[in-house]
Amino acid sequence: MTEPASRPPPQPAPPARERILCVDDEPQVLQGLAWQLGRRYEVCTAAGGADALAILERDPGIAVVISDMRMPGMSGAAFLAEARRIAPQTVRILLTGQTDLAAAIAAVNEGQVQCFLSKPCPPAKLQEAVGAAIRRHREASADRSGIRRSLAAEMVNLDPLTGLASRARLRQVLARACVDATPCALLMLNLGNLRDINAAHGNAAGDHLIVTVARRLQRQCQGALCLARWAGDEFAVLLSEPDADPGCLTAAADVLIAMLAIPVSYEDKLLHLRMSIGIAHVPGHAADADTALKYAGIAAHEAKLLGGGTSCLFRPEAAQKAEQRFRMLTALRAAIDADQLQLHYQPIVDLSQRRVRALEALARWHHPDFGQVSPTRFIALAEESGDMPRLGQWALRRACLEARGLVGRHAAAVAVNVSMQQLLNDAFLTHVDDALRLSGLPPQALELELTESVFSQDTARVLATMDALHERGVRISIDDFGTGYSSLAYLQRLPADVIKVDRCFTGNLGQGGETILAAALSIGHSFGMEVIIEGVETEEALRQLQALGASMFQGYLFAQPMPAAAVATWFEASGFAAAPVAATGAANCRAAEKRRKIK
Repeated sequence: MTEPASRPPPQPAPPARERILCVDDEPQVLQGLAWQLGRRYEVCTAAGGADALAILERDPGIAVVISDMRMPGMSGAAFLAEARRIAPQTVRILLTGQTDLAAAIAAVNEGQVQCFLSKPCPPAKLQEAVGAAIRRHREASADRSGIRRSLAAEMVNLDPLTGLASRARLRQVLARACVDATPCALLMLNLGNLRDINAAHGNAAGDHLIVTVARRLQRQCQGALCLARWAGDEFAVLLSEPDADPGCLTAAADVLIAMLAIPVSYEDKLLHLRMSIGIAHVPGHAADADTALKYAGIAAHEAKLLGGGTSCLFRPEAAQKAEQRFRMLTALRAAIDADQLQLHYQPIVDLSQRRVRALEALARWHHPDFGQVSPTRFIALAEESGDMPRLGQWALRRACLEARGLVGRHAAAVAVNVSMQQLLNDAFLTHVDDALRLSGLPPQALELELTESVFSQDTARVLATMDALHERGVRISIDDFGTGYSSLAYLQRLPADVIKVDRCFTGNLGQGGETILAAALSIGHSFGMEVIIEGVETEEALRQLQALGASMFQGYLFAQPMPAAAVATWFEASGFAAAPVAATGAANCRAAEKRRKIK
């Protein structure tokens, strides 16, 4: 058996030869140039300026162009001037006779060509001139590569939208300050409402807002060590040698907050900023860049929790709270995915008919480590993290599924709260359709409670969504009425079925609250809406509210929120009659449309 012949090792490919373009209207001259240069270079030829320009446009990699001076149609000088425009990286050589010497010298002086050669040109001189041109082309190519590398490195250090330093650049400057033990302060600025602005007005509005903030910071922080865009809605300012008095630094942060609080004009809208600032000292709070960035971010979050529009210095105990918040958020996301939350239901009663008008679904969460987590806490956590649409979708689906055993027997409808993030989500109407389809619940047995805050955003979009819900037969309730953006103008335009007057007015009975409650009842009834009074806890409050003309109530006087399994027991003990399924919301949709036309 013969062994197969061994193959020779692969040889490296020879380096690519530089390409040279020769231009002359005399064929024998072109043949001579090609013969002399073709042994070392790749040569292509053209019989005139127009043909040569077409070759340059197709092949920008040509290193050298050699052109005769006298050619019909386009002179060599004119051709090379145009070639410089099309392919500025190409080195140009002019061939000329004695009679064209002055024109050749002018072409060199004007920068159209590198050099000129007199005809006939000795082969050795031609090779020398072409070799020098090739070397020049190589050097220029290396310089361009260096410039590209430099530009690429610079782009890494710049935020493409604002032109501020990037997060990589901020980290570099901060790390150097830590190594050099340079006393400095890191201010982390958080634009808390950017997500809402993007949802309501589009990403272009958000980008305009970000660029405006960047320009204002550039004007105000000209002496900063670094001014950077840290993330989508976060900026960072690194100040050197801050005043030892923390109050002075807080005052500087307050100046920034006041400057950034000025509304930004975009198209025909005014976009309002809500900036929070966290401050960390180097090396006082942190001795390295990553820790300083973490601590400044924690302090900014604390300022955001205070409602925004303020600043906070980092506190060590805040780091522990941030760690717990992260653990709780991770657990909440897992609970949503695993369907581990629960819904409790609180009756809304109609005393004029002794019926349960609706059952409001309220999310509850019990965790093995955290115990019974307050709804105020985990709902706020979901809103801050952007997880509210997921939580809201879970609640909507679960409420519709559980309502199949409740609506009709015990209540007219199930009421589910809808957040602003959820309502402005593009998939919201699809989520409603899916919940109704999977549960088999009639659309008129579903009531969605919207807070007044949704009207602080894209009102036209909100109204369009409400109309689409009513076309499906879903009822709409305006929750916490009187505490936010409601007005007669809004009520006139809203396709709503119900308004729920906030519990804060019930608590002020005898202190002026009854005046507001009477007005709310009158306004709601005049617009053909049902009016529900929230927060009824005592018989005396109920008596006063009935005297004002109220008949629909919700509060601990009647029932606390309870699991779905407990509703039947409560119903039997309460003496309330079973309620028929609510009428469709389409009638009120048409009524609202009439109100808009009247306006």
